Parts: sequence; structure tokens; C-alpha cells
Amino acid sequence: MENYNWENKLFLVVEDEISNYKLIKAMLKKTKAEIIWVSDGKSAIEECKKNDKIDIVIMDIKMPIMDGYEATRQIKDYNKNIPIIAQTAYAMAADRENSLKAGCDDYISKPINIQEFLEKINNFI
Repeated sequence: MENYNWENKLFLVVEDEISNYKLIKAMLKKTKAEIIWVSDGKSAIEECKKNDKIDIVIMDIKMPIMDGYEATRQIKDYNKNIPIIAQTAYAMAADRENSLKAGCDDYISKPINIQEFLEKINNFI
């Protein structure tokens, strides 16, 4: 497995389930990336608006308050350059297509394959 060093990179993880967030955090631990966590799409938009240092967003699709599709659309409305990778546990055939239509740059389904996940992130940062 390749070693990724993202020491000066800031990731926004948008995930409503704390156990899933902890898993993503553990997957990213060796990369030395800094992580901000929010638990819904509305908070993700607010965080992206106030923090222009975010390098990538890992966006859950199914969340309370505002889903990942709508949050992605709103984030991309004012910042087209921020990469967003969608992730969902309920991998339906349309999820990938809907994620890309909403403006996500890539998509990964849960359970997340760590090597695939890190490679996808590396494509954007």
C-alpha cells in the first residue's frame, strides 16, 4: 500500500454517523491530513463558506437536515474548484450518476475500500 503524505491538507468529512466518521478518520490517520467533521449538509456549506483552506470534501449522501446532493450543489455554486467525493452505504445504481450530476467529482460506496479511497483522494490533491 502506498504511503500518502497530506500533512498540509485540510479535509472536510461530512458524515452523520459517528462510527463512519471514526472509520474515515482512522483510514486517513497515516496521511497526516487535518480533518474537520460536520454531521449534515447544511453545516458542510457553512464550513466551506467560512474556511477557504479546505482541500477536499468527503460527502455522505444520506443525511438529516440536508442531503449530500443538495449540499454539493450549493457548495459548487460558489466554489467550483473544491473537489467533492460522494460516499454512501446504500449503493444504488443511480447513486453514482446522481452524485456526479449534483457536482461531485467522484464517488465511493461503503464499505469503503481503503486503497481505492486513498487513490481517489490522491487524484484531487
